[in-house]
Amino acid sequence: MKPYRSNTSRKFPFTKKAIEALPAHDPASPSREMEYADIECIGLHLRVSKNGRRFFQHRYRYLGRKMCLSLGEFPAVSVQDARSRVAEHKALLARDKDPAAERGKVRADLTFEEFSTQHYLPHAKAHKQTWDDDKNQIERRLNPILGKLRLQAITPRDVAMVHSKEKERTTACTANHLLATLKRMLNLAVKWGLLEKNPAGGQEKFKEGPLRERYLSKEELPKFLKALEDQDDLLSVAALRMLLYTGCRREEIMSLRWENVRLDEERIFLPKTKNGRSRTVHLNARAKEVIQDLQARKDQEDRTRGSEYVFPSRQGTKKGYIYDLRKPFEKACLNAGIDNFRIHDLRHTFASMAVSSGADLYAVQRLLGHQDIAMTQRYAHLNADDLKKATEGVSEMFDRAA
Repeated sequence: MKPYRSNTSRKFPFTKKAIEALPAHDPASPSREMEYADIECIGLHLRVSKNGRRFFQHRYRYLGRKMCLSLGEFPAVSVQDARSRVAEHKALLARDKDPAAERGKVRADLTFEEFSTQHYLPHAKAHKQTWDDDKNQIERRLNPILGKLRLQAITPRDVAMVHSKEKERTTACTANHLLATLKRMLNLAVKWGLLEKNPAGGQEKFKEGPLRERYLSKEELPKFLKALEDQDDLLSVAALRMLLYTGCRREEIMSLRWENVRLDEERIFLPKTKNGRSRTVHLNARAKEVIQDLQARKDQEDRTRGSEYVFPSRQGTKKGYIYDLRKPFEKACLNAGIDNFRIHDLRHTFASMAVSSGADLYAVQRLLGHQDIAMTQRYAHLNADDLKKATEGVSEMFDRAA
């Protein structure tokens, strides 16, 4: 590719694939960036830096002056988003209004709540499987404190206050999760040209204690299973059983579709997991029994008849599948006399039982769908007996060699 010349640009129809294929600008070039122009949207340009970052901008004239307005960074801002913004700017120019001045007014008045509702959440819904978690954090934790503040008026002190209050209310770990969400939101605001700088960028995480480890003991397990049997909501109980018998994440089981169930092969397919990858989950006898029972009753109840989901929600709910299992879960824990136990701890229980039954950590990693073995290391202490046997075996080999 020829070196960039300051007054030239490359022209082609912008597409996601074409932009992703563009190389970083030549590090040896005297110019800072390479610039490209979209031939399907006059005025839309793309700057590519030497480190490979890509930024949309709109070049236009206003009152005879050349103007340039940043539209945000690709891919956080898509090609369609960028073209839509250029179209909005052209509509303003047709009314003799400067898009830069108008955006300045919007930026000056935009509150955090408006930003989260109008900008961040639609983006998260389209790009993040667990966007509902962000929505809950925003509505319950962030908006009550930051919601009415102008986005541009939020300071590092405001961020520190949110972080500290969450730690006082919950734990350092939960507070750090909230901080991560806030940082991610404000980073996007910067990329989209709504903020000059992220006020949360310098806020450091709290030091976290040891990872919480809670799973059902040998004494608690039969009590919990018995407490599930005594409940009337059979579908929710079946969902809780599947979480316990497979070790899957809640969203993975709740959103399970019948088309991804392979009973003859004793497995289910998860097309999209938390880490963005698909995976196959092998069904043990208990899990297979739950699915078989649901399949047998599928056409006998109005709620399940014709649904694509294994665990369909009641009519009128936003999701097509069950999401909230708190009531039946908390009732089971109460009746079983089990304290300090969360739904996610069913996953820990499955993992602890797998390790205790002799599975090595790499097998458990695959069972849980962990991308990093470090996440599975928390269960390492549970196979201490196996480690002791291994080191004694090495000792015996030394004895024989002596």
